[in-house]
Amino acid sequence: MAETQRIALLADIHGNQTALEAVLADARAIGATAYWCLGDVFLPGPATGALVTLLEAVHPQVWLNGNWEQVMLAIAGHAQPVDAPTLVYLAELTLYAQAHLTPAQWAAIAARPITTTTQVNGLTIVAAHNARTSADGRMLYPAQPQLAFDALVAGADIAVYGHTHQQVMRPSSQGQMILNPGAVGQPYSPWQPFFADQRAHYAVLTIDPAGRYDVTFRKVSYDIAAEIARAKAQGVPYFEQYRHLRETGSTITHDQDLLARVNAETGYDRDVAAHFGR
Repeated sequence: MAETQRIALLADIHGNQTALEAVLADARAIGATAYWCLGDVFLPGPATGALVTLLEAVHPQVWLNGNWEQVMLAIAGHAQPVDAPTLVYLAELTLYAQAHLTPAQWAAIAARPITTTTQVNGLTIVAAHNARTSADGRMLYPAQPQLAFDALVAGADIAVYGHTHQQVMRPSSQGQMILNPGAVGQPYSPWQPFFADQRAHYAVLTIDPAGRYDVTFRKVSYDIAAEIARAKAQGVPYFEQYRHLRETGSTITHDQDLLARVNAETGYDRDVAAHFGR
């Protein structure tokens, strides 16, 4: 006989081990029976292999790659030209990640999909990092038109996705449910000052034996100062920028002028050129 499933939906950890630890403790406390990881596990935070170990311990039934995993793999495989300050930033972080992951862990990343479809208690659920065909892009940001959301959940009862770093519950045109659990390690709150609420996001999808479901969005406090100290101790590249991110919630990923200056001052541009021939 089927049992009630309480699925902890985790997305966008981004190397933030302290946030993940707090979320996993909360999920255990409320009786999660399964864990799904929707991608963007790594970077710009310092945790790499440690995150893999934490996730492996809860035996994720779904484990996807996000756009950050895809760009890591593309850069490491010399399939992505490193020809802009943001790409130098991503390449330097990729070098750091490779140095802190085992060959087996790296191979597992390379093998993961960006989307999958599964059955839970009679319901068909699409899980994706973003769209079914692309882990990147803005087509599923909360205020975007309905068409992309309908395409995500087409042929299923529920769709769950990450990428936008915002918690979302939205019906399709046909009434199917579309969920985004928000970001474990890098939540966004664009409707209020970024620093106002930096709690870690996740969601719990509960499905009973009859296929009836409920959704609970969770926000979990964690020790941001401890995460910053961990990043400094582990020597993560772009530490000052990561400290700024953790303190304010404001990203610098696409700030080309800032990254060009930091890359030159730290020698990251020379390091990346030595590895990737820029």
